[in-house]
Amino acid sequence: MNFKATVLHKTGVPLTVEDVKISVLKPGDVLVRVYASGLCHTDLEVIEGSLPYPLPITLGHEGAGVVESVGPGVERVGVGDHVVCSWNPNCGHCYYCDRDQPILCEPFSANQPLGRLPDGGGRLCLADGGALHHFSVVSSHPSVLRRAGKWCHRGT
Repeated sequence: MNFKATVLHKTGVPLTVEDVKISVLKPGDVLVRVYASGLCHTDLEVIEGSLPYPLPITLGHEGAGVVESVGPGVERVGVGDHVVCSWNPNCGHCYYCDRDQPILCEPFSANQPLGRLPDGGGRLCLADGGALHHFSVVSSHPSVLRRAGKWCHRGT
């Protein structure tokens, strides 16, 4: 599957919007079509180079959208659900997640600074097949992906 994403190829230069590819979803993966997203100070630090990450990389870790597809074993959300994504992805079952400390999630903490998903891999690549690192990711774990109708005020 192909889609458009903002990509940072080099620090200190503008991001580019380009076609990227996503591989087949793995167990527990949720693909969200993002309709609203934010860039925060952490993203700006990566762009400026004061927070080093492997490049090229996709940025942004605060968003809302609609579930486009789900990997095997995902039961909490389904295709068509409107969701908001937490800034703190976690596995939901490591030592710290089991103790209600998802901010310290071991798989996320070990892999996120390397631009990888908690399982150590990646799902994205550039249109030419080159590596594309992840800045953040969401999971279907309850503390990370929430149905928008339950957690966000919806105005008219």
